[in-house]
Amino acid sequence: MITMYAWPSTADGPDALPMVHFTTEEQSGGELSPEGMPVWLFDTAIREGGWANFEDFEAWAAPAEGWQAFYRREDDVLAVTGPGPCEGWYQGRLGADDEWVKAAATQQSVVLLAAPVQHPSLYAYAVEAGAGFALLVPLAVV
Repeated sequence: MITMYAWPSTADGPDALPMVHFTTEEQSGGELSPEGMPVWLFDTAIREGGWANFEDFEAWAAPAEGWQAFYRREDDVLAVTGPGPCEGWYQGRLGADDEWVKAAATQQSVVLLAAPVQHPSLYAYAVEAGAGFALLVPLAVV
C-alpha cells in the first residue's frame, strides 16, 4: 500500500486560494521508461486524471472535470476523488490552519499540486524541471 501525504498551504494575495501539495515517500512503482529511467508512480494518474503542467495556468485555471473535494472542519479530514485512476485520490487528516480553512470556505475550491518529490519544499524545483502539476477542484467545506 502506498502512503500519500498532503500538506496544506495558501497562495498569497487578497483572494488567497487554498492549496494542497501531495507527495509520497515511494516515487517509482518499479516501471521503467524505454530509456531505462524509473517512471513516476503517479505518471498514469496525472496523465489520465486531467492534471496540467503547473506553468500552463490556462489549462488548470478552470475547475477540473470529474473531480470533487470535501473538507470536514470537525476532524480536519480532506477527501479528494477524481476520474479513472484518480478515484479515491486522497482521504486523511490535513493539518490545516485557520487561514487555510477560511480561504477554503471562501473560495469553495482548492488547487491540488503534485510532483515527483518527497516534500512540498521541493515543488519549485519540479516546476522548473517541467514536472510540477496542478488541478483546480471544487471544494465543499462542512
